[in-house]
Amino acid sequence: MSNITVLTIADRIACFHSLKPFLFNNTKHRFYFTTDPDYCLNTDKNRILIMVRRFIKPDFTDLSLMDKLRAKYDRIAFFHDDAGAAIPRLEVLPFVDLFYSKALFLDRSLYGKELYGKELYSDYYHKKYGVTDPSPRHYVTETRPDQLAKLRLSWNIGIGDYPRNVLRQRAGILAARLFGLKAAKPFYLRRTLPEPPFLKNKGTCQVHCRIGMISRPSINYQRELILKKAETDPVFLTGMTAQKQYNREIANSKITVSPFGWGELCLRDFETIRSGALLLKPDMSHLETWPRVFIPEETYVPFDWDAENLQKTAYRYLEDDVERNRIVKNAFEAYVTQLGALPERFANIIEEIIS
Repeated sequence: MSNITVLTIADRIACFHSLKPFLFNNTKHRFYFTTDPDYCLNTDKNRILIMVRRFIKPDFTDLSLMDKLRAKYDRIAFFHDDAGAAIPRLEVLPFVDLFYSKALFLDRSLYGKELYGKELYSDYYHKKYGVTDPSPRHYVTETRPDQLAKLRLSWNIGIGDYPRNVLRQRAGILAARLFGLKAAKPFYLRRTLPEPPFLKNKGTCQVHCRIGMISRPSINYQRELILKKAETDPVFLTGMTAQKQYNREIANSKITVSPFGWGELCLRDFETIRSGALLLKPDMSHLETWPRVFIPEETYVPFDWDAENLQKTAYRYLEDDVERNRIVKNAFEAYVTQLGALPERFANIIEEIIS
């Protein structure tokens, strides 16, 4: 048994998604949670440190802190927790033993290239359409094989707490901040796997496409392209609505469009699969992630990054109930199977970290 310190933050993604395997830990190891780096430096007696979702809020990588932590701990694992496959914190690699990400580029050489807006798709829209950001940032790249060899795939937001409930989750975050991260556990809606949702989905909404805008132009441009197509088509439901209404609509949609956001992975991806709708999403073939529910024409249906074939693809699957339902069922079964494997996956990752 090992005593392991987890240095994290207390926000919604941490409390209700990324930290779930730690909070509901069934391994022989004991985890102590803290949001205070000074505790790690001055008080902590453990020799193993896991960092989760650090340097996101604020978006600043404290290399001085990393240097001090490296000098203290025998083992450090860093769980990069951005939504995309790009890694804006590659500069921490020399200070850690292992670096886990919820998604990774299949082509690891991309980590050696500076991408505009940090994501592969923001770089695409910048180069093809000339989209620019008001204050573009430069991010560190990495080409050294020994550093890239530290990259590992962990788990994505699909393992988390669904459906979203704003008040309940806010209460859980407040409890976590006041009483420690473990105080978020009672605010989880469920800990068991969902029932097959396609048995309850009434299909009253044809294509759910309620999409909000994002402040950074190079990230947001894909959403603009999608809405230009969707807003003029009566089968697409667009506009904004309250969370509860959104949840009801998703649960009774035949198809849900899930664009990229700050990263390729979105909560909407898994809300769709859990609701028994067909996931219609920009092509994800450039990355790997887990749970792996992005197999083209098997667990989701891709459309191109320019959204040129969005409407054609949506109508194809609206008109073919058999094929749409086959993919919906495949997606749910793959998702449930992988959720069931989470405890083993988590245990194996922890063993790799401490070994």
